[in-house]
Amino acid sequence: MLAGLIVNKFEPPNDQLCNLGKHHWAVARLFELSKGLPVMEIPINHLNIYQTYNKLTLREMVMHFKAVNDADLSYPIILDEDGELMDGRHRIMKTLLNGNETIKAVRFETNPPPCKVTEE
Repeated sequence: MLAGLIVNKFEPPNDQLCNLGKHHWAVARLFELSKGLPVMEIPINHLNIYQTYNKLTLREMVMHFKAVNDADLSYPIILDEDGELMDGRHRIMKTLLNGNETIKAVRFETNPPPCKVTEE
């Protein structure tokens, strides 16, 4: 360790956001709003799993690896009214890694109002 160098522990942000175009939702809010929706088993290959991530740092990749490892597959992923993913990327990755062909999901018939709308 370097003398006099103080390194604070990295704390990831508590509030995760779902961003679909210019619409943004707090994931915690989506989770609460989706609790009453029917849970279905859907084939993993019916999902759009080809979304790219921005360039990640090593620390960010490790955080994602940990999140995938810790993902609880008993919680359904959340899909919007068009079937696009709102929450559950780490659960999808764990499902793929485990070789499972289906995943639990809920889907909004009508998207809830976003928490924030930005200009594209």
